[in-house]
Amino acid sequence: MKRFATFLAAGALSLVVAVQPAAAAASFPDVPKSNRFHNEVQYLVGKEIISGYSNGNFLPKKNVTRGEAAIMIGRMLGVDGAKRDTKFKDVLKNYGASGYIAAATDKGIIGGYPDGTFRPNEHISRGDMAIILDRTWSLEFGSVRDFKDVGENMKASDAIYNIAREYITTGYNDGTFRPKGTVTREQFSAFLARGMSPVYKQRVIGNNGYSLNMTNKYTFGTSDGDRQVVFQQGIQSNLAPNYKGFAWKETNLKTGKVDYSLQEETSDELITGYPFSEYYTDLKFPLKAGVPWYGGEGEDTVKITNLSKTVKTPYKTFTNAVETTSQSGYKSYYVKGVGHVKTINPAGKVVRELKSIN
Repeated sequence: MKRFATFLAAGALSLVVAVQPAAAAASFPDVPKSNRFHNEVQYLVGKEIISGYSNGNFLPKKNVTRGEAAIMIGRMLGVDGAKRDTKFKDVLKNYGASGYIAAATDKGIIGGYPDGTFRPNEHISRGDMAIILDRTWSLEFGSVRDFKDVGENMKASDAIYNIAREYITTGYNDGTFRPKGTVTREQFSAFLARGMSPVYKQRVIGNNGYSLNMTNKYTFGTSDGDRQVVFQQGIQSNLAPNYKGFAWKETNLKTGKVDYSLQEETSDELITGYPFSEYYTDLKFPLKAGVPWYGGEGEDTVKITNLSKTVKTPYKTFTNAVETTSQSGYKSYYVKGVGHVKTINPAGKVVRELKSIN
């Protein structure tokens, strides 16, 4: 069986203005609705995490500095940003972001350099950004993605794969992450929004995937009673008491028993896994009938046996389900834009089926 891997630092016009409180209803002429990250920027403005500049613009393409990153992370966490002394010789008490830098340092989210500096006006790299976000949410579960420029021994490696698992980043189309690259204000806004809300995680996938929609609440009927499945932040168990990332919480409505699972969909596969345990490959992409893979329950061989199956569930009848069949005879059905909708055992008895979506 496969396993989820369990996986510091981290301008003219900029800092003085950026420290000002965000305007909750701000609308920036340089971030129109056509901007890819318009909604993410407005979401963070509404939460007073980011702000614009005195000329009314947001400057979405401007690179984020380490000081600005500390401000935005601090606002998100609701820390006291009042100016105060820091441990860094280049961040004095009267520096605009000193309070946020000190607070984030105390929480172990950011760090400085061996020479005792923080370098607040230096552009933050994508690798350091990943480390900061990883620490912010105490992430622990790595991704099945593979960035060809992120090696195992790279300082930011675990953090990069942890935020990828959370749909905070997907990297670039050429299969790279570019850890030494810079981060623009609009990109940083997108990363924060995705870390905070399933709405923006779902936007990464869109509505054409086969994973469960992270903005929906599902009810499944099983032989052991109905189960409610919802995507939520945090895992409320001793398995990961400090984990602030998202996971699927499944509650048996008859017994009250709670289980957690993780799901990830990439261009290569759809997987379902369990915290600190195994994960299984539900689908391999591109979809092709008859090609087997390992990764089903009990490490059965699984293959697609129908690409357009009509499947009846209490929720509705689907006419375009993908049917997979395991070596032991279990059949599961997945629908684009919906996710898993039904499983039957070798005897034809329903093991699990979709009853409602809210």
